[in-house]
Amino acid sequence: MTCDLMFVGHVSIDQVENPQGVKVQPGGAALYAAMAAKTLLKRITLVSAVGKDYKFADVFSPFNSKHVRTFNKPSTEFSIKYNERGDAQYLKTDIGAGSKITASSIPTKLFAANSIVHVSPMTPTKVAKIFERVRRDSPKTRISINTWIDYIKKSRRTRTILTNLALNADFFILNETEAKALAQTDSISTALRLLKAKMLIITLGELGAIIKGEDIGIQMIPALNVPLKNVVDTTGAGDTWCGAFLAAYKQTEDLMKSVTIASVISSIKCSGWGFKKLIKLRFKKPNDVIEYVIGLKEGALQKRILDYG
Repeated sequence: MTCDLMFVGHVSIDQVENPQGVKVQPGGAALYAAMAAKTLLKRITLVSAVGKDYKFADVFSPFNSKHVRTFNKPSTEFSIKYNERGDAQYLKTDIGAGSKITASSIPTKLFAANSIVHVSPMTPTKVAKIFERVRRDSPKTRISINTWIDYIKKSRRTRTILTNLALNADFFILNETEAKALAQTDSISTALRLLKAKMLIITLGELGAIIKGEDIGIQMIPALNVPLKNVVDTTGAGDTWCGAFLAAYKQTEDLMKSVTIASVISSIKCSGWGFKKLIKLRFKKPNDVIEYVIGLKEGALQKRILDYG
């Protein structure tokens, strides 16, 4: 059975502390992205690695997760503390079983001609090897790459690897801070000029995204303002954005609509701890996401939940 979207990367145990409280919950960039994509698509494959200590295995049930392997070592763990402004401080980063994810972990036999694989933040040398494997085994599969600020800051070598990947990947997704760090500049406009990619996507949080492509030039796509009262947990918001964007683009090939849908689903995710708000959320088609927001705006929250839950 082929897959529409495949997500490769870390699944973790997260301890999250913010002004709303403290939670220990399942996390990891690949899991957040896959959970977001599942709100729009059915054939989602997750490729990762966990330890025997992983106690949240039930979260894998919505996916083809037979490629999430279990190893006799501790699971990947992150401890993250947010201040009142929402700035994150990583108190603990232990990759653990995540180190077992390699290029050979990728089940390339599952790719169809129109499949997309998204490689979540991992060591750039590993990401490069995964990219090479997918390109060799399935040349028509589109590849999306997302990275993390700490990998960008690590060394000039890692930045060189990432800039080379940006040139060759079909989608290269960064947030504003990461884009400026990769381009070694304090200006987002300078970063846009310096960074070369087939399709560069720079996310701007509540403002939307800037997209730069070989065929489309530079476009600024505003986010849709989602009328949610409370932000509870922003952990994984960027990864959720990536998964929702790719799922919407897979269905529509429409950049503006895909950015809009990604901003909506990322906002919904942030209204609860972890991906609690996404687990039962399902949309039959991308346009239903816009109807969901209209329902929230008109005070029909209960109706929307019954329709889409």
